[in-house]
Amino acid sequence: MSEGNQSSEEEESYSETDLARIEAQGNTNAISRAVSVMVLMVIPGVAGHYLDRWFGTRFLVLVGFVMGICLAVFGLLYVAKIADLTAKQNRERKLRMKSRTRERS
Repeated sequence: MSEGNQSSEEEESYSETDLARIEAQGNTNAISRAVSVMVLMVIPGVAGHYLDRWFGTRFLVLVGFVMGICLAVFGLLYVAKIADLTAKQNRERKLRMKSRTRERS
């Protein structure tokens, strides 16, 4: 059996509960992506704070937070791009599944 036939058989086996589970998983992924972006923003500032204490300076915390904001912006752009691609794939999968269900009835 070829891979193309196998993947289409797997898609046909989805039920409405599976669709709901896919949507819930998407929401969970969105939360984890948001937390990741927040961590990207905070960690460099915290590291700068500890480096300031270590070296006895006062500017590294500011440098750390500025770097964190830059990292968070790029991280957010990347996460949004991935989320958009995933949403498009899920929409296409749902449409294929609904059309197959209508064909069977």
